[in-house]
Amino acid sequence: MSGGFEADADRLAAGSGDFDALTVRAAAVAERLERALDGAANAWGNDAVGQAFAASHVGRAGETLDALRNLSGRLSGFGHTIGEAGARYRGSEEDAGQTITDTAQG
Repeated sequence: MSGGFEADADRLAAGSGDFDALTVRAAAVAERLERALDGAANAWGNDAVGQAFAASHVGRAGETLDALRNLSGRLSGFGHTIGEAGARYRGSEEDAGQTITDTAQG
């Protein structure tokens, strides 16, 4: 074991693109949930039991919808961050390689 840090810049760059599909899927799930919740606005009924059920669950369903809406953006941002990390790591490797070459020639 080397005990150091190691990263595969090419793999990071390739993996960052995987988040694009996840972003689209998360947005689609949020849209489906929103449509389902809009269609269920009066599904609980007007009696006491229905109103009690709605009071317990409608707020949490809205919170879940908000979380799903935010997930799409967060996944996109995370993919972008991974791509930037790969680019920075590659740049650091190139800089270090150039420093070694310059030192050997100097």
